[in-house]
Amino acid sequence: MIKISYAIKLARTKLKVKRGILITSVVVASLLFSALLVMVMIFTGAEESAREFVRQSGNNRYLVAVQPYIPPEKINVKTELSLTEIQALRSFEKQYYEELKAKYEAVGLKYNPELEISALEKVAYADENVPDEGRFQVNWASPVISMYQKQKKLDYAKTATNKYDDLKKLGERYRATGYYRLNQPTALPTLPGLRLIQNGKEDFSVKEPKRELWAFGNYVKSIYNGDYSFTDEQVLSRYLLKNKIGELKGIPVLVSAQEASELFGATVGLGVEPKEAGEAKKWLKEVQSKLIGQTYQVCYRNIKEQEMLQKIQRDFSDMENHKNDQNYQAPDLLYEYPTEVCGEIMIKKDTRSKAEKRQAREVEELQKKLGTYIAPQHRLLSFQIVGVRNVQPQEQQQKTIKGYVRNLLAPQDNLVNAEIPRQLYDGLPEVLKFDDIINLDEEDKVLADEFAMRILEFTEIEDAKGILEETCDFLQFDCDKDFKAVPYGSNYLLIDEIGEMFNQVARVAFPIVAVLATIMVWLTISRMMLESRKEVAVYRAMGAKRADIAMIYLVYLLFVIFFIITLSLGFSVIVAFLINYFYGAMLTDVAVIAFSIIDEAPTINLFNLSSPLILLTIGLIIVVGLLASLQPLICNVKRNPIDDLRDE
Repeated sequence: MIKISYAIKLARTKLKVKRGILITSVVVASLLFSALLVMVMIFTGAEESAREFVRQSGNNRYLVAVQPYIPPEKINVKTELSLTEIQALRSFEKQYYEELKAKYEAVGLKYNPELEISALEKVAYADENVPDEGRFQVNWASPVISMYQKQKKLDYAKTATNKYDDLKKLGERYRATGYYRLNQPTALPTLPGLRLIQNGKEDFSVKEPKRELWAFGNYVKSIYNGDYSFTDEQVLSRYLLKNKIGELKGIPVLVSAQEASELFGATVGLGVEPKEAGEAKKWLKEVQSKLIGQTYQVCYRNIKEQEMLQKIQRDFSDMENHKNDQNYQAPDLLYEYPTEVCGEIMIKKDTRSKAEKRQAREVEELQKKLGTYIAPQHRLLSFQIVGVRNVQPQEQQQKTIKGYVRNLLAPQDNLVNAEIPRQLYDGLPEVLKFDDIINLDEEDKVLADEFAMRILEFTEIEDAKGILEETCDFLQFDCDKDFKAVPYGSNYLLIDEIGEMFNQVARVAFPIVAVLATIMVWLTISRMMLESRKEVAVYRAMGAKRADIAMIYLVYLLFVIFFIITLSLGFSVIVAFLINYFYGAMLTDVAVIAFSIIDEAPTINLFNLSSPLILLTIGLIIVVGLLASLQPLICNVKRNPIDDLRDE
């Protein structure tokens, strides 16, 4: 048998023959495989980097927001009622006013039926087929309606199968490790009931909240608008920097970096948010370092004081409009704006008669007896920033890579309020809390807790996917299940689906590339073997065995395969490295500001060589080369050398 060294020499010599065809075939095959390798390297790196950001953002857990689905007809009162619904509302109304009458009589007061406001009003026009007893609609001005709706909720709760205990049973089936309240109402009013103190004063000219159409709701104006809610500390843990706070000096609150810098940035030397991702990352870190621990104050004024403030404005406007009217009579009772921050509203003038004053006192006494009296109340509340998160509006039309990545990695929080960590608030001294200024009905508290939105925590993504499959999507209106659910905190489900999609693409791409490369190598080898018939015949005539010829061409083929592998890896490594060099750092900055992960943040690495698909691709090249050459090699060595020499 021919020595391997001779086979190598002959194979190397053969490489110099028909070099143009050989180089073309090798380059084309290498480009096919390198395109596949580039895709593998880049996607593997991007997917692993995205998963690391998701892992850190969720503190190694997968979160799902779950909301009980309550059919609207079960708890809401419709404007147009059926005859049965009209009868039920009439029955409730009768009971309501009977209880109100009994309440009056219990405190020694005379009940006046003329004060009753009917829950139903006659419809001016109705279909002629509707009987007279059905020609009514809801009178929303009646106090009966709100109480009727509350009763409907209580009735629904008695037989409901989607209360908190039911949710825990569902969660236990999928090994949920935590249940946390989200967006729990604080009962604090919004602006103007809760007004931010700016520049050491209240701005009484502001009466309406600011609403901005961001993908993340009104979160960027929560402080200004007085939008606050409680959220369990565990959900907010990665944003909280308690080590930088020390002893709390106010109500702890997590706010947006954008609003905090807008409101308080000037006092600590913060600039506006940069547009470039790299600079925005530095800016966000500066926001965290300078604003964590920052305190601010708001003034709470109850509905009674809001009415007094409205009267000040109304009286002022009325007097201005009639200042040249000699017959105009100014109001007997005038208030004036407070002279101190969150101070008392004072009486400016009171020229009411004794009878008018007595009547006012009687009304007040009556309200006190009935439990409906509301005394003027105000209070200065202090808040302290314990965490900030970066919010970015999603681009509706993504025109750049940054836009796509930002939308992909954008937190799935659906924020509408500044969040007060529940456990931190509970640990405050009573003097800093606002529990004494809110008055929630106990039944309302129970209902709110039973049907509250909660965050379920899972350690495995498959468990999170399982509970999502057993619930309706949040945007589904005609839900036929007890709960609605959506991934919370990050797009981990979408990233997982993209990974699955890539695997599906790879399963299709690999065979296609293999077939194309096989055809390319097959044609090249076949043509070269065909043109080497005289060469093979000479080897046979000189006494070479079929095995010796096969050895020469096998070595030759291995050289070709080596060149294809080397070029494929070389091309793919260079391309993937350059893509990572030009885009990796930029995408990292985008991801950092999207997740608000500043300290010890991972990096987006688009150059990854750890995928087993790379080894699979190399193996594919070897298999393709061997299979492509097998048939023409066997045919050539079996041919009659005399015939081949005669043909030449």
